[in-house]
Amino acid sequence: MLRLKKAAGPRTKLQKHDNQDTRVTVDSKDSKNERGAGSRFKRFREAVEAFVIRQILLELWENRLEYWEIACEVASKILEAIGS
Repeated sequence: MLRLKKAAGPRTKLQKHDNQDTRVTVDSKDSKNERGAGSRFKRFREAVEAFVIRQILLELWENRLEYWEIACEVASKILEAIGS
């Protein structure tokens, strides 16, 4: 007789295996069928985010000396405020 237990997850199914009752994980849904307009929009959004991050990094790299000078000025002002 089987003990009553909760299933480990939504894709876990009780099956007979080698004359013993064991839990075997079975994929019940095909992941390709779940793709739809939402996943297309998600892929598009991720591509746009990657593009924007790339452009920001390129901008920072091209103008790194200007940004370094600005960072040094800000740091010196903060240290002057703390020191006085």
